Amino acid sequence: MSFLSPLWLLGLAGEALYLWMVRRKGWNKQGWLLLSMALLLVALARPVISQKPISVDESGSDVILAVDLSYSMRGTDLSPSRLEVAKKLLHEVVRADQKDRFGVIGFTTNAIVLSPLTKDTQLLEHLFASLDESQIITKGTDVMSALELARKMSHAEHPNVILFTDGGDEVSYAKEADFVREHNLAVSVVMLASKEGSTLPTSEGSLKDDGGHIVVSARNDAIEEIVYDGKILHSSSDILSVLEDAGHNDFAGKTTVMRYQELFYIPLAFAIFAFVAAFTTIGNKAYRLFIPFLALIGISAHAGVGDFVYGYAGKHYYASGEYTRSAQMYRNITNESGRYNQANALYKAGKYSEALSLYRLIRTNERSFKANIFYNMGNCYVRLSQFADAREAFLKSLTLRYTKAADQNLRAIAKVEEQQTLNVRKEKKDTFSADENKPAGEKKSSKEGGSSNMKTDTASGGGGDEGKKTQSDPRFSMSQGKAKLSSKQYELINQRSVHETKPW
Repeated sequence: MSFLSPLWLLGLAGEALYLWMVRRKGWNKQGWLLLSMALLLVALARPVISQKPISVDESGSDVILAVDLSYSMRGTDLSPSRLEVAKKLLHEVVRADQKDRFGVIGFTTNAIVLSPLTKDTQLLEHLFASLDESQIITKGTDVMSALELARKMSHAEHPNVILFTDGGDEVSYAKEADFVREHNLAVSVVMLASKEGSTLPTSEGSLKDDGGHIVVSARNDAIEEIVYDGKILHSSSDILSVLEDAGHNDFAGKTTVMRYQELFYIPLAFAIFAFVAAFTTIGNKAYRLFIPFLALIGISAHAGVGDFVYGYAGKHYYASGEYTRSAQMYRNITNESGRYNQANALYKAGKYSEALSLYRLIRTNERSFKANIFYNMGNCYVRLSQFADAREAFLKSLTLRYTKAADQNLRAIAKVEEQQTLNVRKEKKDTFSADENKPAGEKKSSKEGGSSNMKTDTASGGGGDEGKKTQSDPRFSMSQGKAKLSSKQYELINQRSVHETKPW
């Protein structure tokens, strides 16, 4: 048994603290009310029993979100800045649209892929939070580079492209408009600037041109020329409306959904009984009715002890190289940690398809743990010779957190044609990114065992050799709560910026 919303159980600690402070003796009306409240908290935590996962058909449109990252996006005519408004709109769109899949491009005088096409909302939100304008020095905008890259990202016949920009630098966009129509792109523009414009802040005041004059960046309405089968947009509701009207089925596939048997009605029924007992004479004679409640607590306690036993056994078998038996032990643990450790054991046993299915089921808000999962999925795809899917998984992992191993694996498969053999073999004889395929550590607070084909610094990621943790890459800062992109990505974004003289 597990809980889908375990944070509600923290309320039980508050009740326990209250009882310790008042130190009442005997049982009365207040006792029944406290019991009722405790049972309601357990019901709100949604106790469940996991059932066999099922596959569900899905389809939707390919949407390319192209974000202008040039220096002019620091303008403050839209508060707090143009880029911050763009990030807010991006968050709202991907949260509201769960049907389509999104790819993200960042462009200045150069365009790069920040995220491949994905339906993973959490990954995209991490990416948007990681965009740090202080690392971008380019003072020009090349919209054509973004359009060309958008066309390459999707194999759809008519992909949607949404540009988040202040209009760029060109007087005419006739060449870009011809490209859009020739390649059948549905282009809409989110205009992120005002007609009055704004100065651009620097560490020394406001940005100045070569002549010493203060630069004022205003919206460039000439970009409306490239709008084709789309609109000029101003809000997230406008964007969602355009995507709804498009209604293309650019991709189709299956997704795995975990099913649960809900048990909330059991504590809820006892909570109602306790509430009634508090205001009737039933409460005076109902002490023996505590037995079913204690039985319920016993089930929960038994589940907790069982998880520890299965976790210990799984860790032991894993360390002994009995990966199949280890996976069987972890299968009895229904939380995300158990599922993750089971997948790791299956991977070590060479059962890559089964491991991949389990990795897809894991849901987490922790950025590093999610990066680890995508890295493991990429390795599974490599061993299944599905190199295009492996590339996408490694890119997602790097989007969330830069690691040398993921970067090396991505470069390795880039050199291999998908029809060629990559010498797929079982992991224990593998030399492919060997440093990342060793069992990794767990936090001391974790009770689950097991390990991964990658390093992990998350307790929910399972365990293994105690004390081994991933070291942060020294090239990017975690200050101000931002998860930075890698320095290589900013280098690509800023490419050719030194040749610009009068970008506005």
